[in-house]
Amino acid sequence: MVIGGAGFLGQRLVACLLGAAADAPPGWPRFDAVHVLDTVPFTPRDAVSSEVALSSSVGDVRSRADLRAALAGADTVFHLASIVDVGLDKNPLIDAVNVDGTRNVVAVCQELGVRQLVYTSSEDVVLGLEPVSFGDESLPYPDVLVHDYVRTKIAGEKSVLAANDVNTLATCSVRPVHLYGPHDPHAIKVSLTEIARGKLPFLLGDGSARFDVVYVDNVVHAHLLAAARLMDPATRASVGGQAFFVGEGNALNYFEFLRPYAEARGVQLPKHHMPYGLLAIVARGMELVHRVFRVNVPFHRFHLYILGRDFYFSNEKAERLLGYTPWVTPAEGLERTLSWIRVEPLDLPG
Repeated sequence: MVIGGAGFLGQRLVACLLGAAADAPPGWPRFDAVHVLDTVPFTPRDAVSSEVALSSSVGDVRSRADLRAALAGADTVFHLASIVDVGLDKNPLIDAVNVDGTRNVVAVCQELGVRQLVYTSSEDVVLGLEPVSFGDESLPYPDVLVHDYVRTKIAGEKSVLAANDVNTLATCSVRPVHLYGPHDPHAIKVSLTEIARGKLPFLLGDGSARFDVVYVDNVVHAHLLAAARLMDPATRASVGGQAFFVGEGNALNYFEFLRPYAEARGVQLPKHHMPYGLLAIVARGMELVHRVFRVNVPFHRFHLYILGRDFYFSNEKAERLLGYTPWVTPAEGLERTLSWIRVEPLDLPG
């Protein structure tokens, strides 16, 4: 069962579950049927094998009735559905989906006797006032929450991990760092468009800040390894109730990560840097503008803390307990993503 299977990560997870990856590494679980639940109709983007039965339904994690109908008979659930909104305007949907919806998923899994639940969390659950350099899972949740999105992902993860019971429903949480890859509708496309339109006249910081990225198939790999470990009686107890950061050891400065894609599309990155101290003043000022005038602003402390200073993590726990190593190398992930971005329609000026 894949909840949120129509999204960027979900499409790749479903494709791999259906056997589209001929070079799949060892250790993945095998399923006889896959069902996708999403708020939009599911159409596979990638070629899929006919050996595994595929079904789908339209539904919402805010509805336990929708979940009951979709999860009936499920053995393993991957819960990917989430609202990512890092704007400053209050958005009740992120609580309704990320918090209440996740609690609904847990409750229905328990009710229907689902055996395994793998939750897609985020590196952002440890985003706080201090930079993170090679962080691991011993980091606590932050005392000061810099954004509602961070709060809702923490709450969702807590509810999943608290439900872990190796005798009934075993759960774990995968915390991907920043995903990239073909068909990503967000970061690369949005960043290139904004830069090309002159909305980012300076590079953020002095260029030394490191920002973790991971190719989408590596995150799929971690999800499938996590499910396999939860299914195995020998490893169920050691993995159940645990959270795992998942990256690929590819922590670049964000703008250096972006540079080859910009060059592929003829987008000129800004030449000048704005130092962190000045960026902090700008971020506070933008937040003040939002509070006073109730207008959208393009930059605030959430962006500052992720892009303007170190925010990268260790894979050691995932390597040790899940047997994780990146399936796709950074070089191969770059080439695949470049092949896509070269022909992807972008709303660039001129």
